[in-house]
Amino acid sequence: MAYALQDEKVNETINYEKMLKMLDRGIDDVEAGRELPLTEAFVKITELRNRRRNAEV
Repeated sequence: MAYALQDEKVNETINYEKMLKMLDRGIDDVEAGRELPLTEAFVKITELRNRRRNAEV
């Protein structure tokens, strides 16, 4: 039981660190001016989502 709780805590920490890294990269992109207009961003999100879904099949 203790190991399961410890593993869960480790996974939470890893996920938290991954989220912080993604946020840092996003902030870096904004500061560097690497932003897409809203409509282009949603088109890109759709393309990436479709590519990921097709890769799973």
